Amino acid sequence: MSITQTQTQAIPAGRAEGLRRRRGLALPLALGTLLTVLVLLPILLMFLGAMRTGTFVDPRAQFSLRSLQTVYTTLPYLKTLSVTIGASLLVSLIACLVGIALAWLLSRTDIRARGFMEQCVIAPLYLSPFVGALAWLILASPNAGLINVIARDLLGIQGAIINVVSATGVILIMALYNVPYAYMTVSSALKGMDPSMEEASYLNGAGAFTTAYKITLPIVRPAIISAFFFVFVLTCGTFSIPAALGGTQAMPFLAVDIYRAVATFPLDYSRAAAIGTLIFWISLIGVAFYRFASRVATRFVTVTARGYRARLVRLRGWRFAALLFILAYVVLAIILPYLALLYVAFTRFTSSSILDAHFTLANFAAVLGSVSVQQSVLNTLLVGILSPTFCVALGIVLAYAVRRLRVRGGDILDYIAMFPIAVPGIVFGTGIFWTYLMTPAYGTIWILVIAFVASYIPFAYRMIDTSMIQIDKSLEEASSVCGGSHWHTARKITFALIKPGVLSAWILVFIFSIREISAAILLASPSNKVLSVMSWDYLEFGNVQNATIIGLLQTAILGAGIFVGRFVLRVKLSQAT
Repeated sequence: MSITQTQTQAIPAGRAEGLRRRRGLALPLALGTLLTVLVLLPILLMFLGAMRTGTFVDPRAQFSLRSLQTVYTTLPYLKTLSVTIGASLLVSLIACLVGIALAWLLSRTDIRARGFMEQCVIAPLYLSPFVGALAWLILASPNAGLINVIARDLLGIQGAIINVVSATGVILIMALYNVPYAYMTVSSALKGMDPSMEEASYLNGAGAFTTAYKITLPIVRPAIISAFFFVFVLTCGTFSIPAALGGTQAMPFLAVDIYRAVATFPLDYSRAAAIGTLIFWISLIGVAFYRFASRVATRFVTVTARGYRARLVRLRGWRFAALLFILAYVVLAIILPYLALLYVAFTRFTSSSILDAHFTLANFAAVLGSVSVQQSVLNTLLVGILSPTFCVALGIVLAYAVRRLRVRGGDILDYIAMFPIAVPGIVFGTGIFWTYLMTPAYGTIWILVIAFVASYIPFAYRMIDTSMIQIDKSLEEASSVCGGSHWHTARKITFALIKPGVLSAWILVFIFSIREISAAILLASPSNKVLSVMSWDYLEFGNVQNATIIGLLQTAILGAGIFVGRFVLRVKLSQAT
């Protein structure tokens, strides 16, 4: 072979290698660009928006630090900041105390029907916190609250015996609907813990409560800290409950201030963005503590390869008290609120005496016959189907690229995909507003789909990623050895085995998308209103009955989705959450 022939063969080989490298970079670059536009660009533009005097489409707007200076240095906002942080810490503390007690009772005692009770305890996760707050407004507002009306009618008690339109009421209701998050985190740690140290404590003569206090709780302490900061981050960005229970009159809250800045005259989008940046920093600090505690928790939870069964504490005479405690939580979080919603939806006047109530279907007929409500139902269904579908599709591609293809920059893709978990919904809504204000997507349901996909991609990606990690690679290698192509192996082996995780992720994002209000309310327009925003509008105008009926419609859609997921698709919802 001549030198000339060798050179002509070497050049194509070099080109082929370069082509393979470029192909190897195409997927991570495409995913990185998509995630940057979805996740990072809204946050960046929110910070830019906070440094302007108007929106990007306002020709008179200039760059200015006025809004940032106002929000970060003036007394009213510093006071709201301190109240938001203080209330969030209190909510986290209360939710964790109740969640720990419930987790211990359902994981370490011989209480009966534990599986059923666990489903009841985590049921509030599937429901809208805004609808729950609306129900408690009906139950315990100071003047017309049903509990106060009953106390006045039956017992002759004058004045309010319970008032949720107060700082205490807002904190307790927020804690009530955050308990499942604390319960799930601590319960998982308890279930994954090797009980041998508890057995040793019992053998040395320690009682059940001494063992729980000195052995069990210290071992799961990192999980408790993790749950505390997770609830703290969620609470900092909560809009629905403080807004429904009186807004700034009951208790100033930063998330409510964002909404007021863009919904009340004079509109100040720059100030809303500045408040959003403030919540962003608080959440980022909370998430840093949460991630640190989560990493420590994985070191302390003693999962072993050998089989074991935890010794259950016999409650004996305490069983009734334990049942009463669990029942009280379920009644307060689910049963009582929904009885109140049904009562108001089927009666003519919300403030009339309960004993003389007149029941009617006219309210339902009027609301269901409204064209705007019908459009809202259609928008909700479209957003509820499109958002989880796109979210799960992106999660599958991401997980496959990072775990199986091991693309370059996989760690960076993983970090960006998980980044939205540090961004509350209302902050993301502010960023999405600044990003898509000048695009055709603004004012359509597509802007909601984009916002929800960006917000919930961490949940879909992590669940699918976890399912993919659990698949033994030898199964895929066997397919390749038998002549299966890369795509054939992925389709017949990998994607088939992660199907339960994919379905769980779809159901979870569906639930989040249907009940979401924080981002939806900032991006709402007459043509893209979803049920949660429609219910809020009715409440703002004082029409509690219509707001209640919309809330029940929203719950019915959630219930239908959960039913299909649980009994048709056979999804284990406790794993989805």
